[in-house]
Amino acid sequence: MKKGIPIILAILLSVCQLIAQQDNPSDNRSSSKSFTLEECLRYAEEHNFTLQNAGLNVTSSEISLRQAKENIAPSVSASASQGFNANNYQKSIGWNGSYGINAGMTLFSGLYNYNNIKKSQLQVEQSDLELQQSRDKVRVSIIQAFLAIMMNQDLLDYQEEVLKSSREQMEQGEQQFRVGQILESDYKMLQAQYTSDLYNIENTKINIQNNYLALKNLLSIAPGEELAIVRPDSATLFRNLEVPTLPELMEKSRAYLPQLKISENDIASAEYDVKLQKSNFYPSLSLSTGISTGYSGNNQSDNLGWGTQLWHGLGENVGLNLSIPIYQRSQVRNSVKQAQLRVQQAELTKQEVSYQIDQELQQYYLDVLSAQNDYRVAEARKEAYEANYNAYSFKFKYGSITAVDLIQQQTNYINQLNQYMQSKYSFVLQRKILDVLMGVPVRL
Repeated sequence: MKKGIPIILAILLSVCQLIAQQDNPSDNRSSSKSFTLEECLRYAEEHNFTLQNAGLNVTSSEISLRQAKENIAPSVSASASQGFNANNYQKSIGWNGSYGINAGMTLFSGLYNYNNIKKSQLQVEQSDLELQQSRDKVRVSIIQAFLAIMMNQDLLDYQEEVLKSSREQMEQGEQQFRVGQILESDYKMLQAQYTSDLYNIENTKINIQNNYLALKNLLSIAPGEELAIVRPDSATLFRNLEVPTLPELMEKSRAYLPQLKISENDIASAEYDVKLQKSNFYPSLSLSTGISTGYSGNNQSDNLGWGTQLWHGLGENVGLNLSIPIYQRSQVRNSVKQAQLRVQQAELTKQEVSYQIDQELQQYYLDVLSAQNDYRVAEARKEAYEANYNAYSFKFKYGSITAVDLIQQQTNYINQLNQYMQSKYSFVLQRKILDVLMGVPVRL
């Protein structure tokens, strides 16, 4: 029986741990979850603070649209009043009450309500387009942060290989120094190079931490929460990097980008402003109707019952209300002119935006081509410098060259390695930006 007690305690402990994990699902997820780039982009859709605020703007504009539509519906209101009074001289107490229900509806307002609804619909579309614009900016930032992590992690892998070689060379130099094959200065240089390579690794790890902080900020994840990314292999990374033609980029991007649509909506909104201002020239006609009743009495006279009074006092009213603007026509005329000027400004802005889009798209295209060429050159140079460094390492092993010669070649290789990593991921980033501009799903 005593032997079974530890087993029972272990089972109970496991059950408690399982319950604790279920009570804290977010902690369990954050400690084990790794994000692909696609998962990061989807996660940001719901959690990024900038996108949440843009989504609230969409909701606000939808509420404004509903309000504009409700303005054309009849309005109904109820009123009630109750009063008491006392006359000390006559020793009387009086009371009275009145109740009513009123309804009204605008029959004509110079199409003000209609144009206001159309403008509100444009505002909803505008909010959606602005949300899309914010989403694209966040997506580019996430791609940049994600690739920065990948770049530094790849660099870290290379640096660890270089550190391994530096350690072997330092140990070999120590043996050579002890038997007098190399000078003490050469051995100290090998020690210094190993220390330098070691601190390069530490700096790269710090850069990775900073990259993760940037990514967490974009995903609205607390800095203290755990986050890891899933790195695709190099073959997958370069699988979808074919550069489209410039006409293809221009056609797809101009059809997708919200900037041009926003400027077009600005023109339409300004045109509805003109119509709204012109509606003030016209008279407005509204219909009103209602029913009302009341009662009164005091303690000094015989009064009909309040129910009888309310029934016999019941009255109905129906009326047409016509309002004709007279003295404010000059003010309205100036408002119309100002609204027409805003239309002209919006049209000029659209032309400017169109030119800017064309220029920026061409610049993005040239940047991709340049980044692609830089990557190809850097890749070839990296392979050459790596082969040269390996050859010098072999020569140093057999005492054919000095430590100075070896360290110089190692420095050249490391510098070219850094250039290779930067050009590689710069090309990937620039190419993925084209996908965002064309509205194409971004994948690695």
